[in-house]
Amino acid sequence: MMGMTVIDLRLDPRTEAVPQARGALDALSGTASVAAIEDARLLVSELITNSIRHGDLTSEQAIRFRVDVAGERLRVEVRDTGRGFVLPPRTSESADDSGWGLYLVSKIAERWGMSSDGGTTVWFEIPLDRGRDPGPP
Repeated sequence: MMGMTVIDLRLDPRTEAVPQARGALDALSGTASVAAIEDARLLVSELITNSIRHGDLTSEQAIRFRVDVAGERLRVEVRDTGRGFVLPPRTSESADDSGWGLYLVSKIAERWGMSSDGGTTVWFEIPLDRGRDPGPP
């Protein structure tokens, strides 16, 4: 999917990367609905945290955070040099306190996926106008 790149950042694999990525989404103001931006903030927080916790990254390696707008959708990609993972089955009844990031992505995103090709990329798409009041009929 090709579109206009709105955000393209290299983030250090430290906890400061989460608020940095969330704040970068302010660039979508006026392009995406408030609900779409808030959903993106939640999912980005989860994906960046996953990269930091599970990517086995050194301080010299980076997390790539990219946001594209194409048509009526917002596409977010989080990529790290980690070796990838197998998605554990999870349901709303799962009792673990952690590991909910991809479950949230699967429930909130319109589409999402993962690829491992010398690194790991998790992406999701949400409509730009999510939750926007359609106005009078």
